[in-house]
Amino acid sequence: MGLVQAAVAAAILIALSLVRAGDPVVLESLRLAGFDQLQRWYPREAEPVPVRVVDVDEASLSRIGQWPWPRSVLADLSTRLTEAGAAVVVFDMLFAEPDRGERGADGATASDRRFAEALSAGRGVLGMVLVAEPTGAERPTKAGIAVVGADPVPGLAQFPGAVGALAPLAAAAKGEGAINVVPDRDGVVRRLPLFLAQGQRAIPSLSAEALRVAQGAAGHVLRSEPDGRITARIGNLMVPLDARGEIWLRFAAAAEGARTPAWQVLDGSGAAATMKGAIVLVGSSAAGLKDLRATPVAQAVAGVDIQAEAIAGMLLGQGLIRPTWAALAEAGYAALIVLLAMALAAWRGLPAAAAATLAGLGGAAVTAALAFSGEGLLLDASYPMLAVLLAFAGQSAVLYQRLESEQRRVRDAFQHYLSPVLVERLAARPDQLVLGGETRRLTVLFCDIRGFSRRAGGLDPQVLTAFVNSVMTPLSDAVLESGGTVDKFMGDGLMAFWNAPLDEPDHAARACAAALDMAGRMPAINQALEAVLPAAMLPVEVGIGIDTGDCCVGNFGSTRRFDYSALGETVNFAARFEGLSRIYGVPIVVGEATRAAAPALAMIPLDETVVRGAVRPVTVHALLGDAEQASAGGFPALSAAHDDLRRAMAAEDRMASEAALERCRTLDADGRLAQFHAVMAARIAAGGPLRGVGL
Repeated sequence: MGLVQAAVAAAILIALSLVRAGDPVVLESLRLAGFDQLQRWYPREAEPVPVRVVDVDEASLSRIGQWPWPRSVLADLSTRLTEAGAAVVVFDMLFAEPDRGERGADGATASDRRFAEALSAGRGVLGMVLVAEPTGAERPTKAGIAVVGADPVPGLAQFPGAVGALAPLAAAAKGEGAINVVPDRDGVVRRLPLFLAQGQRAIPSLSAEALRVAQGAAGHVLRSEPDGRITARIGNLMVPLDARGEIWLRFAAAAEGARTPAWQVLDGSGAAATMKGAIVLVGSSAAGLKDLRATPVAQAVAGVDIQAEAIAGMLLGQGLIRPTWAALAEAGYAALIVLLAMALAAWRGLPAAAAATLAGLGGAAVTAALAFSGEGLLLDASYPMLAVLLAFAGQSAVLYQRLESEQRRVRDAFQHYLSPVLVERLAARPDQLVLGGETRRLTVLFCDIRGFSRRAGGLDPQVLTAFVNSVMTPLSDAVLESGGTVDKFMGDGLMAFWNAPLDEPDHAARACAAALDMAGRMPAINQALEAVLPAAMLPVEVGIGIDTGDCCVGNFGSTRRFDYSALGETVNFAARFEGLSRIYGVPIVVGEATRAAAPALAMIPLDETVVRGAVRPVTVHALLGDAEQASAGGFPALSAAHDDLRRAMAAEDRMASEAALERCRTLDADGRLAQFHAVMAARIAAGGPLRGVGL
């Protein structure tokens, strides 16, 4: 390729890059038109979903009267839907002004109060509108919103003001959400903001509030992801959002939600049976009420149908996603085809370049179609197509290829580990996001890599990091999967606890199950470590200590940064018990309180010892298996023999201790207690006290 051709190629690529970075209206319009065509080609398959629409249609207006209807009629409508068993009744409407009639001291009329009573008797959700003009103080929300990670509010669509329902109505409703629907430049609704912002506060949308109230959740959780996106937790649903708090709507071939005219609900002829357990949205398809919107699949869709589509998509997990990496991937594909086409033009002439151009056009279109239909991903085919056509028109090649190296940069990622139950607690009670604490009975677990210092001394930092992460990731997964909270990582160890912040009556059993799971994962961990550590450093073993007792648990730290953690004697004991596991040669050592709280598990008494700082001796046990193992095979006899050994040593009876120890060794067929037996034998032979020494 000559110098001139290389310069032309570079100029074309630079121009294409500038166009893509600037994202002009023409390029955006082409991209959205392509997405719309995919929506029409591959609409979402209609599936049974508990979403119903009560339509204030033209027939209802003809029978009941012109809009707005008296609030007493809406009260009857709400009451009938509640009596039909609706999980939630959602009004895609704004009731900012009082009804016609004489107003009371609260500014409401008698029909307003009747409507409020109907809302209070059921699960009603009302609409509010965020506006561009300031309206005074920030409007209070019904739902608490907890934030995990960076604050996403600055990236949400900002509105200075809010207009909500009349105060008595808002007070009676179980939820209140924004009904703002923001179309694109061309007036087409493709996205729906699930969360918006008024000032420094996030405001949930009507569909988000409908899902929350239907599930009986107290609040929402917004988690900022490393790539800038947001994940919203609404009840049991995890909903991916973009950085602006929006979801892309995937429309069904027909309007989602079984539709019933409002007049049929009011006169009792509607399909009441279909309302049971459903999210019922009340809105209007009447043209005169001006709540019709253009969508990719239709020119006039009622706003309530758009809300129903959003809710159905979230319930089914079938929304659309515009990946954060999509723009880079599209630009990379375009650059590759441009390079190929221009190189072929210089090497083989225009016919070869034309073939590459056609292949590039087809590849972009097919990839976008497959990604949309198969995975619900929105990939833009228009930009690669435009780039390939320009490259072919230029009849040149390019020497510029650094995109991949520029696209990929090493990022240091640090995660703050929180258990799911902690996030739910913060959502339900946002006031917990301040320093404070409470005394709770916890089960605390410490886990440590045995011989870590010996192994770590000669390891390269990258190898050491891979080593620790390869062990701690599956072990912390075991904690989280059992409902525990990973308190902190301490180099080669971790601390976790159960029964905080929410009550878990079986917290001791959960912690023991997690410990057994952690021990059970070690063979697979060691297999994975074969690619990381020299063979001489394998196998890697861990020691685990568990204790149960009262702790002070809460947010400890400063006002700028804090951790949800636990303090107390139980924490100290659990850490000391982990050290005992190395001495006794067993993977898991638990305290007496844990054994008493989980008596069905396979445990044997080990020793009676005095922990530094403790007032009286404590008995420690080895956790060997679950409840099934506790009643299987020879374990009952093994456990009884160790009970005899502990009693004999506690009584300082050396002969009885020797006899009991011999029975224990005989019953320990697999030898997994051999090191413990050796420790006890040495103590008996030493002639000193038989009870445990200080720890």
